Amino acid sequence: MKSKIKITSLLLVLFINFLVGILFWIIFIKAGIKVFEYEFWTYKPLILFLIIILEIFALSLIFQLKIIIIEKDKVIFKNLILPFLKKERLFSYYDFSKFVNEKSKTGYYESLWLFKNGKLEDQISSFYYSNYSKLKFELKVQNKGKLKISSFKQIYLKFGGKL
Repeated sequence: MKSKIKITSLLLVLFINFLVGILFWIIFIKAGIKVFEYEFWTYKPLILFLIIILEIFALSLIFQLKIIIIEKDKVIFKNLILPFLKKERLFSYYDFSKFVNEKSKTGYYESLWLFKNGKLEDQISSFYYSNYSKLKFELKVQNKGKLKISSFKQIYLKFGGKL
């Protein structure tokens, strides 16, 4: 079974990346600031830091979009932009899975989180995939119910924290 990415999610991620590019262009290039010269970056380290953080955020959204292929005994996560970057995991690799309600401005989305040694290893979200229900049904990993945690705890787990 192969995942089907929602077109609205894809367009939203591309739109955010487009806005970051436009913001960079308006602030620096159109204003006549020579950002590609060494002198600018030696005197403006805070601006460099903010630009790098903004770009990392925008690119991380793109790299969250993955094509998910569920086979008989394993799951394959392929990067949407760079399909040669893929991760194959046997179902037995994961210790357990839990359902999590992730909050956005438009509502809540259910997500299936896959854990290994108490750490969040992978996730499948109904925000990104139109066939989310089929994907979670086909994934043969022991499910331990719903995980009720705050948004801050979700961020903590996404950055490598232990459950």
